[in-house]
Amino acid sequence: MGKFHHQFRLWKQSDTHRVYTEGENTVRLDFVSESCLRVAIYRQREAILPTFAVNPSNVFLTEGRDKLSTAGFARCVPQVQTSEAGEIFSLPCGVEIELRLHNFLLSYRLGEKLLFADRAPLAYNFAGEFGAQSHHYTTRQAGEYIFGLGDKGGLLNKAGRAFRIDTTDCMGFDAAESDPLYKHIPFYICENETGCYGIFYDTASTSYMDFGKEINNYYPPYQYFKTEEESLVYYVFFGTKLSVLQQFARLCGKQAFPPRWSFEYCASTMAYTEAPDAAQQMEGFLAELEASELPCKGFYLSSGYTSIGKQRYVFHWDKEKFPQPQSLVQQFAERGIRLIPNIKPAFLDSHPLYKELAAKGYFVKNADGTPFVTEFWDGLGSYLDFTNPDAFAFWKEQVTCRLLKLGIAATWNDNNEFDIRDSEATVQHFGKGAAKANQVRSELTYLMLAASYEAQREEYPHWRPFLSTRSGNIALRRLAQTWSGDNRTAFEDLRYCHNIGLTMSLSGLYFYGHDLGGFYGAMPSRELLLRWLQHGIFEPRFTIHSWNEDGSATMPWSFPDILPAVQGLFAQRTRLLPYLYHCAYRAVEEEIPMNAPPLLYYDDKQLYEPNDSMMVGTDLLVGFVFDEGKEETEIYLPRSESWYLDGKLYAGGQRVNVHITPSQQVPVFIRAGSVIATQQEDTVLTVYPLESGHFESSFFSDDGESYAYLENKCVKLHFAVECTADTIVLTYRNEGTTPFTPDIRLCEGESRKLLIKEE
Repeated sequence: MGKFHHQFRLWKQSDTHRVYTEGENTVRLDFVSESCLRVAIYRQREAILPTFAVNPSNVFLTEGRDKLSTAGFARCVPQVQTSEAGEIFSLPCGVEIELRLHNFLLSYRLGEKLLFADRAPLAYNFAGEFGAQSHHYTTRQAGEYIFGLGDKGGLLNKAGRAFRIDTTDCMGFDAAESDPLYKHIPFYICENETGCYGIFYDTASTSYMDFGKEINNYYPPYQYFKTEEESLVYYVFFGTKLSVLQQFARLCGKQAFPPRWSFEYCASTMAYTEAPDAAQQMEGFLAELEASELPCKGFYLSSGYTSIGKQRYVFHWDKEKFPQPQSLVQQFAERGIRLIPNIKPAFLDSHPLYKELAAKGYFVKNADGTPFVTEFWDGLGSYLDFTNPDAFAFWKEQVTCRLLKLGIAATWNDNNEFDIRDSEATVQHFGKGAAKANQVRSELTYLMLAASYEAQREEYPHWRPFLSTRSGNIALRRLAQTWSGDNRTAFEDLRYCHNIGLTMSLSGLYFYGHDLGGFYGAMPSRELLLRWLQHGIFEPRFTIHSWNEDGSATMPWSFPDILPAVQGLFAQRTRLLPYLYHCAYRAVEEEIPMNAPPLLYYDDKQLYEPNDSMMVGTDLLVGFVFDEGKEETEIYLPRSESWYLDGKLYAGGQRVNVHITPSQQVPVFIRAGSVIATQQEDTVLTVYPLESGHFESSFFSDDGESYAYLENKCVKLHFAVECTADTIVLTYRNEGTTPFTPDIRLCEGESRKLLIKEE
C-alpha cells in the first residue's frame, strides 16, 4: 500500500503460531509459553543469522540455533478472537494481546489497563520509513522503571537514558557515564503502573536502546530499539520482575555451576607478570600470603607471562620470566592455589605463529581473503575466526598443550570484545557462506569460550570447568563467570560499580564481580581498599586486581597497619562460603540471583529510591558506605518481613541507621524465616525463626568440583519449621544421597526451645 500503510494478512497458522505477510514483509508470532510471545519480522527469502543466545534445551552449541526454531519451548495455545481489524489473543497469565493488521501493531493489556503497545501509526521499519536498519518503537509511560541491558553504568533505573548495545575495551571507564562497556545484552525489564514485562531482542549486531531520551512532537511518549541486523526477532515476557528475569534466563540456558574454590579469594595483579623478575614476584606473593595468614584458592595470571619484549603473544611462555612454567604451576598447586592464565583471541602480526595461521585461513578476513588487521595491545594483529571449525580446533589444541597439560585447569578469556567495525570484514560462518564479522562479534566471544570450555572438559572430564570472561552476550552464562572489567580507583566508581553488578544480575549474569580496589589509577587509599573489600565479600567473584599507574600492586597486605581489618573481612567471607555456595546452586537451578536489589523480590516503592544495599540470595540484606570519610548508612528493611541483626529483631517497613567503620566486618540483616549455613569449625545451620507461623528453607552442598550432584550425590536438606510463642519445631530431611548430620542451632537472642526432628 506504500510507506506508512501496510495491510497484513494471515498466511499460515497453527494452534501455537501465526504467520502474516504484506508484500515481501513477513511477521511470525510464536506463543512460546503461557507468559511469553516471540515476534519475528523479516523479508521473504532473507537469510536470518542463527542465534547462540537462545538455548532453552541447554545444549552445547558450536554452530548456533535457527533463530525461528521452536525446539525446547513449552508453547501455549491462546484463546483467539478475530475481527476485520485483526485478532485478540488471551494468554493464561492474564495478558491480552491485540493485533491490528494495518501496519501490524501489537498492544498488551493486563486486566483493563494497557501494559504497553507498539507505537502507532507505525512501529517497524517495513519500507525504510525510519531509514536503514531494523527498528521497534513502543509506548512509554511516565514514571516507569527500566532495569537490565547488562553492564550498564549509572543508576539502576535506566528510564530516560539511551544506550549503545555493543562491546568495547574501555579501560578506566567512568562507571556513572561511560557507554558501551563490555557486554552485549539487549534485554530489559520494565515496570509501570499496570505491571511488568520484559523484552529480549535476539541479535548479536550493534544495537541502540532509547528509553525516552528522544522525544518527537508527532508521537506520544515512546521508547525504541534499533539494530544493524536486517531482521528483527524479539521475545516479550510477562509476570513479576523476578519471573520475567527467570523466564529470560531459562530461555538462554542454565548458568554454568562453578567449582566451590572459585568463590574463595582469587588474587591477581598486572604488576607481577610485567616485572622483569616475575618469578620472584610470584614467589614473594606466596611468602606474603603465608605471612598474612589469608586464604587464597586462585591466582589470575596476567598476560605478562606471554611477553616478547613489551608485547604479548598468546600461548607463548616468556621463558626469561618463567624458565619452567610447570614448576610455577606446581609451586602454586602445592599451596592449594590454581593458576588462571590470561588468554586473548588476537595474534599480533609479529607473533611466531601469525604467518602459519594466516596461510591456513584461520583469521577473520577482508573482502579479498587477506587477514583483517586491526589495533590490538600496542600493535597490529588479527582475530581468530572461531566460526572456522579448524581455527576452533586450533584454539582448543593450544589451550590444552600450552596450558592444561602443565596442570592448569582454568582459563581467563580476556580482551575478547572482537573490536571489528569494518563492514567488509568477514567470517567463514561454519562453511555456510561468509557472514559479516561485525554482526557476530559477541558470538565470536562465545565461541572462544566454547573452545576453551571444550578443551577443559576433555582434559579434566570429571571437573566442572572454571572460565572467566570479560566480554560476551548472554550465552556466556552457560560457560563462564564474568566481571565488570577495568574499573577506576575512585569512590564514585565503587558506588556505580555496585549498580553495574546488580544490573548484570538483573540481566541474567549471576556470577560476577569487580576488580576490588579499582583496576586503573593510583593505589587506592586504605579507606577505599577496605570499602571495596566490604562490598566484595558478598559477591560471587572475590578478587583484588590492579594495574596501578606507579607500577605497584594492590594486595591485601598493601597497608600493613590495616592488615587486621583485612583479615577480619576475609574471615567474614570464609564464614559466608557455605551460604554463598548454596546461593550459587539456587542461581543455577532456580534462577535466583546471588546478588540483587531488594526491589526484585518486594513490591515496596521505598526500595525504588537510590540506595546502597543489596540482597545476598533471598535471606541476607547488606548495606554499604560508598562515600569517603563517612561511616553511616541507612538501610531500608522491606515491609512484609522481619529482620534479625545481632540478636535483635526489626520489623520491616522502617529505615535503620547503621554505623560501619572501614575497618569492621559488615553488619548483615537476616530475614526471619530462614536457615543460614555458615562455616565455623564445621558447617553450622542457624535458624532465624518467625515470631509465629510456618516457613521452609533449604541447604545444598556437594564435593564442590564434580558433576556428581547431577546424580543426586550431594546434600540437599529441606527444612520445615513451625514457630510458636514457646517453641520452634524444625523437621528436616536430606533429599540427597550424601550422608550429613547437621549442626543446627538457634540464632542469638532467641530464648524459645528448639526441637529438631529428622524425617
